[in-house]
Amino acid sequence: MRTTIFSYRLFSTFAVILGITVLGACNKPLTKSDVQDDLEDARESMQDAQEETKEAYEAREQYSTDSRETQIKELEERSSKIDDRIKELKKVSDKSSNQAAQGDIASAVDELQDEKETLNERITEVKSIESEDWSSSYDEINVAISKIEGEINKLSQSLENNN
Repeated sequence: MRTTIFSYRLFSTFAVILGITVLGACNKPLTKSDVQDDLEDARESMQDAQEETKEAYEAREQYSTDSRETQIKELEERSSKIDDRIKELKKVSDKSSNQAAQGDIASAVDELQDEKETLNERITEVKSIESEDWSSSYDEINVAISKIEGEINKLSQSLENNN
């Protein structure tokens, strides 16, 4: 994309210079000084275009970094909420009057805690991933969090139905 913008600006600059030169040639003879002035204008325009391209690239990189940090924070917050929900499930399962289901529920809560620990490790790992590889890692963690949230919802519903 950066090359496309640069190429477009370069082409536009030379097209303008050519147009000015052609139109100017109709009224007066073209001199070496005119050509040198036009070339200097073209160089300045090209320099400006390169600087604008660099600024746009830096702005995009900053946006990407900010966006990534925001997404990591979102994943960490969701992970923290999962911790809270798992603790709540554990308390509810301990108070359950259904002794037969209590062992199964405790086992399910333990599995959720294991999945949650694995998830936290993945979030820590993803913080060190290059920004080019970030998107797929974010998607994988997001899916894992959604899966755990779904399992917690099912277990919560089961506990509510048994009480």
